[in-house]
Amino acid sequence: MSSVLDLTAVLPAAHAAIDLAVEHVLSHPPRDIRYKGDRNPVSEVDETVEHLVRQRLSARGHAEIGFVGEETGAAGNPDTYWVLDPIDGTINHQHANPLCAIALGLVHHDQPVLGVTALPFLGHRYWAAHGHGAYRDGDPISTSTTDILNKALVGFSDYGSGADEGLRDVLCAAVDRELTARAQGLRRYGSSALDLVWVADGTLDACVLLGNHTWDTAAGAVIAREAGALVLDADGSPHSTRSRCAIAMTPGLRDAVLPFLRVLRGSRFWPDRNEPDGFGHLAAPDGTEVLP
Repeated sequence: MSSVLDLTAVLPAAHAAIDLAVEHVLSHPPRDIRYKGDRNPVSEVDETVEHLVRQRLSARGHAEIGFVGEETGAAGNPDTYWVLDPIDGTINHQHANPLCAIALGLVHHDQPVLGVTALPFLGHRYWAAHGHGAYRDGDPISTSTTDILNKALVGFSDYGSGADEGLRDVLCAAVDRELTARAQGLRRYGSSALDLVWVADGTLDACVLLGNHTWDTAAGAVIAREAGALVLDADGSPHSTRSRCAIAMTPGLRDAVLPFLRVLRGSRFWPDRNEPDGFGHLAAPDGTEVLP
């Protein structure tokens, strides 16, 4: 990564963009809500924040970095790019629930290497750069030391919406049932970005997120990793932008949590090397990139 970017040099640009995003979210309630699909709302705030962040990052230089936004798609360098979820937890935001996040990650060769996640209504900001540790509001953070599942508080993803709603509901229910019976507690907060940073600071001991997108998890994945968490795909392989799930946990919970995800085997939520990355690129059998 150092041959392409100095992460400590681009981190201020990410913070500056998040500053602008937080200011807008706190001063503008959601309006003009429309739906991209069943139960999948987007508001004027989502769209404006994405525009503001993209514009600010462009103004700060680093033209060699591409951009992927949940609302506006991909442009620029497909190997190194910013990825943004302008409001992760839009349904919460729409209902004046404070559990939502603004998540900005930097991806290099399919791996998140930098992330800044703000929880605007809770007044916290988390960040990390690969090899430099993880922080909340300027203070170093680390995961909990929980290693027994019945002592663990676990975050869990929302059930289904959209084209695969039925399948996702069935699989979520199966995993939910097993974890509810064995963990100390299971919680659905409605924001993957929030779940990941709460694993990073020990608020949660693990989170199990099914059917995620790159913009949901890129920032939180690097923050959780730098805080000492394992961030994996459903089969226990390392999480990347091609992953269909994001499983983050304290290292001591790995063997307790992963067996419950075997129910996903054979479904679209099980790892597939030909899953598109954030730019919609597929991996050919020899590992090179091909368009879908």
